[in-house]
Amino acid sequence: MLVMSCAFLTVVAISPAIGQDNSKRILRVNGAGMASDQVEEWATQFMEKRPEITVSVIVSSAQRGFLSIVDGTADIGMLSRELTPDERKQAAEKGLQISEQPVGHTAIALITNPRNPVNELTFDQLRKLYTGEYDNWKLVGGPDEPIMCLTRRVPESGGAVFFQEKVLAGKPFGSATVISDRWYTIVNRCTESRVLPIGIVPHTRVTNKVKSLRIKADDTSPAVAPSQANVKSQTYPITLSFSFIWNAQSKDPVVQSFVDFCKSQGS
Repeated sequence: MLVMSCAFLTVVAISPAIGQDNSKRILRVNGAGMASDQVEEWATQFMEKRPEITVSVIVSSAQRGFLSIVDGTADIGMLSRELTPDERKQAAEKGLQISEQPVGHTAIALITNPRNPVNELTFDQLRKLYTGEYDNWKLVGGPDEPIMCLTRRVPESGGAVFFQEKVLAGKPFGSATVISDRWYTIVNRCTESRVLPIGIVPHTRVTNKVKSLRIKADDTSPAVAPSQANVKSQTYPITLSFSFIWNAQSKDPVVQSFVDFCKSQGS
């Protein structure tokens, strides 16, 4: 399996302005890029209500969100998948009591280059593309050109885990699938048209430089676009929930306050 890019953390910190009181409490949130865009928006709203608190959101992955709780470098971890048995064991061995709270929904969009005439795909077609059974766009009604499938790494990315479980029915990604450590890289590759790509990204990362495909759960289902309204109503078929985790033993009221706020916004 071809591996692109090295491990990389994108830091999106919502920081106090120059001249602000440095004694303000900083709440550190780290984890899934699938959730980060929404959490950043909520963080801004939360700080407007609680100006004595600064929320710093670090965009990484579900796996790194968990590890940031274990090593104490974050107050809240963002997860777009469930904790694995190994992670639960690791937390227990560290003597941590992990609290977990679903707080909102996000979705996986399928993107390609704008020159691709294909507008929609079914789960079955996606499964055949990403497992390597199909290697040419003509097999799904497109041009006679090879396909380059793009995804994030499993199990580091909760979005990739969900896609594999939900759409691929648990089957492994094909050996020709290109693995990236960043959503940004997948978006960039889909702006290129030398080899027609298809990639999975958070629906919030779709830009006007790529084409977003409508998705059908099966042949009889409607083709649905990954719009914000369709994600909120959960009519888009690749919608998933995301959660916060934290060390419950800290009994930190600021952590609980932010969790409760985000839960109220995401409901």
